Amino acid sequence: MGIALSALGLLLASAACCLSLAVALRVKKLLDPLTEEGLLSGRRVEGPAPGTPVPRPGTLVGVDGTAVELPADGSGPWVLTFQAVGCSGCKEQLPAYKKFLRNMALDRGRVFSVVVGDKDGVSLYDEELRPYAHVVHGADNALRLVEELGVSMFPTYLVVDGNGRVLASPQSSARLAEIGAGLLTPAPVGA
Repeated sequence: MGIALSALGLLLASAACCLSLAVALRVKKLLDPLTEEGLLSGRRVEGPAPGTPVPRPGTLVGVDGTAVELPADGSGPWVLTFQAVGCSGCKEQLPAYKKFLRNMALDRGRVFSVVVGDKDGVSLYDEELRPYAHVVHGADNALRLVEELGVSMFPTYLVVDGNGRVLASPQSSARLAEIGAGLLTPAPVGA
């Protein structure tokens, strides 16, 4: 009887070991994209490098249906951000981003937020940011802008100079507040 119980115990231990290995391999498969290429890799995923020209994708369409043009050369520094509907970090940083825009007193014509995802989800960003920014659904020309700039992490905040070149590309609203305050100067409303 003792041998049978030992054999049964060994069989159960082997099965538990196999199950643990299967779970570990599945977890590794799920985490590999994060650990080898992304957030947990120790490598920082950067936004567009300083000096990168912002493409001119043509007319963008704001969530409210109006035509939106990025500032022309010589206009002074401006802000271009990229958020995603399913991005929890984007939503968490939204209050700090709004506070930055409010404190900087930037004219709405100098702030553009491209939001990638389903149109229904974009409405949250439109409601929150409309007083401070032109909110554009990340489709058509706006999606081309995301692709051509190589934005692969959300949120990404760009400070762009008056000649359409990236000055800075932080990926947190706190870092934007640190960097942006020195790069942007408030302009009178309506300027």
